Amino acid sequence: MCIRDRGSAAPTLATCRAWIQETHSLDYPDHGCEEHSDILNSVADGDGGIIPLQDSKFFIAWFPDNWDSLTDRTLIVTLHGSGGCAERLYQWWSRPAAQHNYALVALQYARADASSEEGYAFDDAEQIYASLRTVFDELQTHCPLDDTVVVYHGFSRGSARAFKIALLDRADAGMKLFTAFIADSGTTLADTGGEIPAYLQEAAPDAYSGARFWLYCGGADHDGQTCEDMKRIGPLLEEHGATVDTYRYEPGGHGIFATVKPGSPPSEAITAMYEFIDGLRASQ
Repeated sequence: MCIRDRGSAAPTLATCRAWIQETHSLDYPDHGCEEHSDILNSVADGDGGIIPLQDSKFFIAWFPDNWDSLTDRTLIVTLHGSGGCAERLYQWWSRPAAQHNYALVALQYARADASSEEGYAFDDAEQIYASLRTVFDELQTHCPLDDTVVVYHGFSRGSARAFKIALLDRADAGMKLFTAFIADSGTTLADTGGEIPAYLQEAAPDAYSGARFWLYCGGADHDGQTCEDMKRIGPLLEEHGATVDTYRYEPGGHGIFATVKPGSPPSEAITAMYEFIDGLRASQ
C-alpha cells in the first residue's frame, strides 16, 4: 500500500540523509559476513547508511537524489537468505535502484552463531515483522515516504519468510505496508515436505486480500524442489485472497540475480521483475 504523511512537519530528502549520516554505524561485532566488509564500508560513500537495530542487527538505507521531486515513489525492502548477509542483497539491488529511482532498504535479520549448523541465528517471521515496524517508524519520522509503494523482496530464506510476513502485514494489527511480495527462490513447503504450512491451515479465506505476489524459482533451488513448491504455493495464496501475478522459472542458479554475471545485461526474468515493480508504481 502507499505510505502517507502523518500530518507532522514533512521531512525532506535533506532531513532524511542528515539522519542517515548521523545514525550510520559500522559497529556490528556479532554480525559475521566479514567477506562483505568492503560493501558495508562503501555504503556511506553512496549517500546511504547502516542504521543499527538490536542484537547486532541493522538495516541499510538508500534514497535516490531525485526522491523529493518524484511523483511516483517505490521503496524496495529486501531480505537476505541463509548466507546471512544484507550486504549481498544491497549490492544486488543498488544498481537497479539507481537506474529505476527506487529507494532501498536491506534488512539484516541474522547474527553470527557458532553453535548453529548454518553459522547464524535467524529471526522468525514475527521477529522480522517487529523489526520492520521499527524500521518504518524511523523512516517515516525522518524521510519523505508519502505516496510510496513498498515492495518486499526476499531471497531464499527471505523468500520463504515472505508468505507469513504477508499474513502478518495483512492482519488487523498489521501495518498494511506492502503492495507486493517478490518471492525469489524459497518457500516453506520444502521444510514441511509439501504439506500446507501451519500458518495457512487456519488462515481466513481473505487473509491475503489485496496482496500481490511475484514468484520466481531457478533450476538450482534445492535441486529443483523449490520450483515444485512454488507451483503448489501459488494456488494456496490465491485461495486466501492473494493475486499471483507471475510464476517464473529459469534453469540457472539459485536466485534471480545469481543467474547473471556482474556487468552483464539483466536477464529476461530480471527485466520482467522491474516491469512488474514499475507497473505497481504507475498504477498506485
